Amino acid sequence: PTPGVHFPITSGSHRLLPTPEAKIILCGGPDMTDMALDWLRAHHYARIIVPDHGRPRVAQGSSDVSDRRAALAFADNLHAEFVLFLERETSKEGALIEPSCSARFVVHVSLHGLSARDGGTILQANAHYPNCVELNERTIRNLTCQAFATAWGFRPSGQLDLPSNLMSTAGQTEPASKTP
Repeated sequence: PTPGVHFPITSGSHRLLPTPEAKIILCGGPDMTDMALDWLRAHHYARIIVPDHGRPRVAQGSSDVSDRRAALAFADNLHAEFVLFLERETSKEGALIEPSCSARFVVHVSLHGLSARDGGTILQANAHYPNCVELNERTIRNLTCQAFATAWGFRPSGQLDLPSNLMSTAGQTEPASKTP
């Protein structure tokens, strides 16, 4: 990479990954859920539900809720197996290589997956840049993509010169062929 190019720093792991047939509830802001939908579909997940405003509703007419118990109840009502939460944090300070961000931001994206069956954590990951960045759709998409790739094990944790476009597909465009 050229000087001044910084790649995301990620960490994450999984205990269990959803199967492509699993029904998944995806909770988060639209900027992150759009990328998550793209990433999951590129990896052959088709049964994805994105509730209104990124948060599950417990009952029709109730207000949005984001707590773990309500999300698991929502998943149970829909017979979903997994709930994936996407969150974004921004600040003006705290970048590893810049003391203050001025007009830019320190951006962290996190992914947390729960089993709807027992509420246990099945996967987790986070991604951020070491420097201050523009707070825009591209930044959020890149970090979301890198977090998913790390949680699924397509890339190791750490700072690697792996562009986000490679992590969006992990080089896979067709389902793996099944041999008898």
